[in-house]
Amino acid sequence: MFLHRLFGALIVTALAMPVVADNTIVLPSTTRLLVVDGKDASNQRRTRLLTLDDGRHQVVFQLRSMVRDGSESNMFTSSPYIMTFDLSGDQTFTISAPKLKTKRDAENLARSPGTHITLTSQQGEKTPFEFSVLNRRGLAIGGDVVEDIQKFNLSDNPAAVRSMAGTVFVAADNSNNNQVLSLPPVSAKAGSKDQSTSEHMLQYWYNQADEVTRARFLRWVAESQLAEG
Repeated sequence: MFLHRLFGALIVTALAMPVVADNTIVLPSTTRLLVVDGKDASNQRRTRLLTLDDGRHQVVFQLRSMVRDGSESNMFTSSPYIMTFDLSGDQTFTISAPKLKTKRDAENLARSPGTHITLTSQQGEKTPFEFSVLNRRGLAIGGDVVEDIQKFNLSDNPAAVRSMAGTVFVAADNSNNNQVLSLPPVSAKAGSKDQSTSEHMLQYWYNQADEVTRARFLRWVAESQLAEG
C-alpha cells in the first residue's frame, strides 16, 4: 500500500513539473564548432546537430572547406563567427552558409560573412540574430578561444552576452593594453584598489542567481545594514 501511494505521488509530481522545450539547431556541413553558450565545445567539433532549450544562446564556429585556386586546392578556414539568438517553440532551426568551392567563394564570405549566413525556423521563416567575427589577433591572450569569447562577452558588441562571460573580465592598464584577469575572492577588508573587482564579482553572481536567491541575498544585505546601524 505504501509503495502504491508513493508511486502515485511520483506520477502526480512528474505531471505537475513544467515541460522544458528543446530546440534543434542544424549546422552547416562545413562547420567546426568551437564554443556554445560560453563553454568549450571542442568535443562536439564535428557535430551537425545541437539541442538547446528555449532562451538566448550563443554559438561560435568556423567554416572549413577545400577550395580551388586555379589548378590547386587548399583548405580554407574562416575566422571564428559568433551568432547570438533567441529560441522558442520546441522546433528545428537551421544555420545556412554558402557553398565554398573556389577561392573567390571564400573571399566573398570573408569580406562580409554576416550577409551570407542565415538562421531559419522549420517553417522557413528567417530568425533574427546578432553576428560578429572574432578577431583573435586583437583579443587572444594565450591560445584559448573560450577565454577570448569570455572577454568578447564583456564588450558592448550586440552579439555579446554578459552572463556567458564566466569569471573573466577586462581591465585596462596605464599603457592602454587590455589584460584578461580572473576574479579573485572578495576580501572583507577590500580597499579602493579592490573595489571595482569586488563590485564586478557581486554583479556577476547576482545576475547568475535565481529570483529566490536574489531575494534572500537582498534580505541579508538589509539585515546586515540594520545590525551595523
